[in-house]
Amino acid sequence: MPATLTALAAPGGVRRVLGAYALFGFAEFFGWIVIILWAYDRGGAGLAALAAVVQLVPAAIIGPALASVGDRIPRGTALALAYALVAVTALLGVVVLAADAGTVLVIGTSTLLTTAIAVVRPVHFAALPSLADSPEVLVSANALSSIFDGTFRFVGPVAAGFVVARAGYWQAFVLEAAAALLACLFCLRLGLPRPEGDGDEVGSLTAAVQGLVTLWRDWASLALLLVLTIDFVLAGALDVLGVSFTTDVLDRPETDAGVVIGALGVGSLIGAVMAASTGRRRRLSPVITVGAVVEGLCFAAVAAFAVVAPVLAMLVVSGIGGAIMLVSGRTLLQRSTDDRVLARVFAVQESTTLVGTAVGAVAAPLLINLVSARYAFVPLGIGCALLALSCVTLVRRLDARAVLLPLEVSLLRAVPFLSVLPEYELERLAQRARWETVASGQVVIRQGDAGDAFYVVSEGELTVTVDGVLAGHVISAGQGFGEIALLHAVRRTATITSATETRLLVVDRGDFLAAVTGSADGRAIAAETAASHLERDRKTGNAPR
Repeated sequence: MPATLTALAAPGGVRRVLGAYALFGFAEFFGWIVIILWAYDRGGAGLAALAAVVQLVPAAIIGPALASVGDRIPRGTALALAYALVAVTALLGVVVLAADAGTVLVIGTSTLLTTAIAVVRPVHFAALPSLADSPEVLVSANALSSIFDGTFRFVGPVAAGFVVARAGYWQAFVLEAAAALLACLFCLRLGLPRPEGDGDEVGSLTAAVQGLVTLWRDWASLALLLVLTIDFVLAGALDVLGVSFTTDVLDRPETDAGVVIGALGVGSLIGAVMAASTGRRRRLSPVITVGAVVEGLCFAAVAAFAVVAPVLAMLVVSGIGGAIMLVSGRTLLQRSTDDRVLARVFAVQESTTLVGTAVGAVAAPLLINLVSARYAFVPLGIGCALLALSCVTLVRRLDARAVLLPLEVSLLRAVPFLSVLPEYELERLAQRARWETVASGQVVIRQGDAGDAFYVVSEGELTVTVDGVLAGHVISAGQGFGEIALLHAVRRTATITSATETRLLVVDRGDFLAAVTGSADGRAIAAETAASHLERDRKTGNAPR
């Protein structure tokens, strides 16, 4: 099976969540262009830009607070609620458009809808690591999510122009509401556990602030978020610029703008497929930078043409670069962020993308007036490419913080109560672990010492001695020891000695407890393992180690 499609064969709710996200992608891009076309029809590029900003700014401010619910309740429930909110606000849009309620009410209602939409993506990307059972599935799920974004970034605008031209604005919103409702149904009964962490006891606004606090002074993560925003600045500009470019430069009717705007989405689709393989690289920062630079330069190159075919080609290549950047960037963000605040960090990322879209929407009419619809592409594209290059050094730091360690991860996964942890948690634990080689006959754990680490045997064998009596079993490669003292907060009651030269992977107490106690399954299996060891030691007259 191609790497991109790995997640479609994964067990559990991955496929349902991806199906819901596909429906959401249609609803998002379709409904957005419906409103842009409505505003352009009523007041030209100026009103279209104003409508975009009015929708996006409140969503950027409120979205992180609402999306933080993904760190406070089961993420399956959070996803279903988010999709339900999109469906309800879309139905409200049907009412105001059908009633021809006026500019203020229509834009106000669409602002509520955009705010609801802003909740979905952070919770979606925070839920994927919990659903994925391997790095390949996670990267595939990220890639497929971007494929859906790319597909509907093209299909949505084209479909919006078609439906509006043949049916009307409120009829188009009926389709959006139906897609969101179906997405909600897909996410019912996912069975995802409630995330554990300090955010459980705080309000949503405080939780959103915690997402910002998590990133405060983390210049590498902030630089990555800034680079990821490039895609949305250009997309936001194209949503407005594309209509003027279609009518003024290509001499086509405004309803054909969906094809021009959607070309970026075609590229996003192709790029997301390509990113399924690049996203598994050890070093993602070069991929992110190259993708962003390609996106910016090809966007600028649109100004060189005044006929449809090369314009669409440049926008497609620009979309390819943007999709590769987004998939790789989101994967790097997942690898390097603590799961307890992951939804909040992605909420901040969603907020920056909305601000970026608003910036692009505002810049478009200003540049049209300054240099024309044709040449407005140049400063936007070149400026974004230069921004990506200026962030290279900072983004590289995240690669150092999120280096993949396949040997260490596979060794940790061999321990039963660690194998149930999400893959990103095993990667993080592997990064914090250290190697230790002990000679034959050397004491690793001494009876009476404090429990300060957990050990996994890579090579060699160790013996267990309690009160001077040698136990009847050995600890060999692939097994772990030391968990009972950590879980029960007791001193070591056994001495562990290497019988041969032994290589150990050592996990410090704090990292071990944070990983195991942060997972309901991990806690349960660790408790079961500890109980079985205690029972074995009781029967043989030995104390727990």
